[in-house]
Amino acid sequence: MSGTSDPRVLGPGVVTPRRVLFGLLDANGWGWAGVRSVLWTLVIILMLGYIPDRAYYLTVSPTVDLGLNLASLVNICPAENEGLPCPAPAGALVPWKSAAESDLPGDGVDGSLLQAGAHLYYIGGTTGTTSRVATASVAVATLDAAGLSAWSAGAPLPEARAHASAAFFAGKAYVIGGASDTLSATTSVYVGTPDATTGLIATWERNDMLELPAARAGASIAVVSDGIVLVGGDSDGGAPTTTVWKAKLGTNGELESWTELMELPAPRSHAAAALVGDSIYVWGGHDASGPAAAALRGDIAVAPPAATGHSAPVVNPDAEAQGDAEIGTIFRWRATEGDGNLPTPRDGAAMWSANGTLYIAGGIADGVPTPSVMWTVPVASTGITSWTSLELSNLPADAPRVGASAVVIGAHAMLLGGADGAGSYSAGALSAGTSPKAPVFRAGLFGLTVPGLALQGEVGQQIGFLSAAGAWALNFVLLLAAAVAYSQRERFRAWVAAKLGRRGATAR
Repeated sequence: MSGTSDPRVLGPGVVTPRRVLFGLLDANGWGWAGVRSVLWTLVIILMLGYIPDRAYYLTVSPTVDLGLNLASLVNICPAENEGLPCPAPAGALVPWKSAAESDLPGDGVDGSLLQAGAHLYYIGGTTGTTSRVATASVAVATLDAAGLSAWSAGAPLPEARAHASAAFFAGKAYVIGGASDTLSATTSVYVGTPDATTGLIATWERNDMLELPAARAGASIAVVSDGIVLVGGDSDGGAPTTTVWKAKLGTNGELESWTELMELPAPRSHAAAALVGDSIYVWGGHDASGPAAAALRGDIAVAPPAATGHSAPVVNPDAEAQGDAEIGTIFRWRATEGDGNLPTPRDGAAMWSANGTLYIAGGIADGVPTPSVMWTVPVASTGITSWTSLELSNLPADAPRVGASAVVIGAHAMLLGGADGAGSYSAGALSAGTSPKAPVFRAGLFGLTVPGLALQGEVGQQIGFLSAAGAWALNFVLLLAAAVAYSQRERFRAWVAAKLGRRGATAR
């Protein structure tokens, strides 16, 4: 980077300065001095910053990026992905497998799944051979590092319920509405509080303060920061509705009575709802004419961000549309169009959300049970624009499910219960991984991704710190040596020439 600064002598009294960088700069000028200073700064950052940082992550991470890996040409993924494309598309599921140890004790149809702490509850549902009737039974399983334990009988509901909405919020479990053994929809709300010692719900009590304004069954439910939102559902007559109600958390720590929010643009029941960012997404289910293809997005009014320090507040792009809507209410509903709609609406599908991704699996499409699994990742600015499917992430071809319930446990999605392709009720469970492994090796333009040691825990962290410190110390010594050699360029060249000369003489 330095070169010699000796001028070139062309003749008596004529001296031409030496040019560098393809003749663009004078070797003794400010331009070349600036270029060299920038290059040396980058070298110092590389040796004392980047390389020690990579040394740490090579110790504690499973993979490490080296350089700028643009347009990877070579990708190698671990065998755990079981044949998924490498790298796996966002939202892809590692192929489904039977999880017999998690089979439900009953038919597993028309019930509601609810997670409360370290326990998973399957609440109500229907039972019977010739005709299906609602049941008050509750099954409970424990969540632990191994996954889901075997199911056992839990405290039953005071009354039979099917197609109820269930949620856990502020330390309490809520079972809302649903059909009874005599009514197609009810207004009741049952509340269960986990025991402080066992963590189990021992009793369910009816809460008259939370009685629904009208009977509902198959309503979608979304838990938001300050309460519970109940979307649509079937009325007592069995017709899908457009109502949206919210029970807000009061200052006493209890939910207040239901208040009306902006209604849906179209009726919807037996759908799924999830909060993604500042919007509630509703997908799947039925509208007034049958299985629905369009997904709905409800935007929640948020408080304008306050300026902090010397920074200006972040501009809310929906501030004008939000207007003076009360914070926490829904100020706008929008429906998807085109590719944002499900390619084929389906009845009786299992639906769930994980990591901001919305899934729909199984059900009946075009009158036939389907093993298809589809997912979408909503974006704040555009919402849902398309749905993705991958053959390897579909349900097993011989195990489609209709009316199953879905839940995410750790890094796995599980389908519980439902009917098989022949229409027979099945309590069996299926499990799929929600987190395919990243490539262990990638080679692209200007960079690589290489395997790391992946040492976990406190020991791995301490060894990582030692690796980073060792790399920093070694590079610091090398920089000092480079500085000495640079300051004594002539003597260093002579020393190198002498060493090379001696080696050459030895070789001769």
